[in-house]
Amino acid sequence: MKPKWMLTTVGIASAVAVSLAFTGCRDTDYDLGNVDKTIGIGGNFESPVNNSTVGICLDDVLDLGENNFLKVEEDGNYKIDVVDDDAFVAHMWVKEFSVPSKTYKGTYNIDLGDLIPNASPRRANRADDVVSFDESMVNMDFIYEYKTDQISRLEYVGLDNAKLTINMVFSDGVKKCLNNIQEVRFTFPQCVECGKVAFMGDSLTLAAGNKLILHDVNPANDLAFVLHVKGIYLDHTYGDSYMTYTKGEGFKFHASLGIGGDVKVSDVNVGEIRNAGRLEVQGTATLSKMNVISARGGFTPTRNFGKVGGVSLRNVPSFLNDDEVDLDLYNPQLNINIDSDVPFATKMKGSIVAKDSKGNTIHRIDVPQFSYKANGKSVISVRRRAQKAGGDTTVVVVSSLSDIIRHIPDSIALVDLVGVGDDSETVNIELGHNYAGRMVLSVASGIALAENAAVVYKDEFKGWNEKVKDVSFVETKADGQKVIEGYLKAIANVENKIPAYLELSAFGIDKNGNEIGSDRLEVTVDEVIAPSKDGVTAEPSVVTVKLQPKDNAVFQVLDGVGFRVKMMAKKSGKPAVTGVLLNAYKQTIKVTSLKLQKIGKIAIDLN
Repeated sequence: MKPKWMLTTVGIASAVAVSLAFTGCRDTDYDLGNVDKTIGIGGNFESPVNNSTVGICLDDVLDLGENNFLKVEEDGNYKIDVVDDDAFVAHMWVKEFSVPSKTYKGTYNIDLGDLIPNASPRRANRADDVVSFDESMVNMDFIYEYKTDQISRLEYVGLDNAKLTINMVFSDGVKKCLNNIQEVRFTFPQCVECGKVAFMGDSLTLAAGNKLILHDVNPANDLAFVLHVKGIYLDHTYGDSYMTYTKGEGFKFHASLGIGGDVKVSDVNVGEIRNAGRLEVQGTATLSKMNVISARGGFTPTRNFGKVGGVSLRNVPSFLNDDEVDLDLYNPQLNINIDSDVPFATKMKGSIVAKDSKGNTIHRIDVPQFSYKANGKSVISVRRRAQKAGGDTTVVVVSSLSDIIRHIPDSIALVDLVGVGDDSETVNIELGHNYAGRMVLSVASGIALAENAAVVYKDEFKGWNEKVKDVSFVETKADGQKVIEGYLKAIANVENKIPAYLELSAFGIDKNGNEIGSDRLEVTVDEVIAPSKDGVTAEPSVVTVKLQPKDNAVFQVLDGVGFRVKMMAKKSGKPAVTGVLLNAYKQTIKVTSLKLQKIGKIAIDLN
């Protein structure tokens, strides 16, 4: 984009060009001090003066053309504003996994205490003619190796249709001795989130403490039921029941199935006890294959993306096409706009590349790690300088960011992006679900110059030939060489509100639009137009343009002057002006006094 400094140059160039065009009112300041009264060939020669030119603003001069990235905002500030045409959608997920089925067997001996002749000290409790027993029957320990980098820690895993199937077989001794068991209690591991129990066609709800309570159980019939397992907690230990997860190793499960009951003495066939043998209950617990479909914890899935969107800078304005253009912006911004439904924050790093129209990399810079939040919209604003940001914007400072755009590229893209889940927070996720982060790249930056900025603008003013073709200065000889004793000089008083130094150079143009070589016409401009320090207060300068002919014949082809303006944030030996936004309407350059002088001996045609 052509900074406003260019406008300044154009304004001066325009003003100087007007005075050199020899049109308008007569020059009352015409200097005749050294005019030779020699008769020459040519027509009448008029010299204008313009003592009150109107300030020329940047918008009057800069032609933005059909470019897609440089705009003027409502307040007049120039801004780079271009958004990626196509959003890039990045998916992230944590893989589902399964724990194989496990089957466990156990045996429990019912202790009827002092009802058993010659019994050892009883463990069972007897009260109100009821014998109670309660003990672990089946141990269900297992270790499952599951090595993944996607899960760092777990507090809970949700299961899909997992079941714990229990089969209980009473020994013949139990069947002989017990007519009825008043209450049978099964205690499932406390770390297990239990659902309903299917038993004899009914759907039963567990009591507190993960207990299934059955009443009036007839030992003549074996028991079978199915517990639906919804999930397993890993966040803390429930007594002697727990599951743990260690990253890089897997799972360890330690738990047991407990059995307990109450038997009325009246339901015991005491006479059968002596010959009944072992009063035994054999249990089988089968934990089905556990498909883990959800989890709570910290997750670190990693995704790699070669290229994440990009913006194209189309139809670059002519004032940005010069080889010496250095668009060293004070604080350019490249924004990564993200709309994510990923349930955990994601840490990212990557690189920004600028490429030419052939796809060749012009410049590449690495972006330090940044994060975007979970479940929402974020803006990652990569900037050259630190700056406060509100809302959901995170500023990432890359001091070399201006290098990406200073030599206008054809495209800018984010490449070699690596995203890793941020496990610093505990979140709930669905395993195997494709969460999506929608990313749109944009460049949005006010145009303010940095220290090394330099913009070159060229313009030319023609159509003078009819006015100057008969101009002729007296020629003399010195040391055998022909010398033209005269030149044209324009002096301008300039007021500049543009926050940039303006350095002008000029050359003559002939009737065919070609540059006239300095061996025939030397055009020089002294002084550099001083910059406004704040873009508001005008800074005065005096500029002199000198046209020195090397032969009088040059006026026969001279048709105008070409100007080359270099806008700079700094000038050797002078303080730099940086960080001031360029404004199309408020920043002007004004020539308050313009005087054209003909210096030397002029050949005058009196006919």
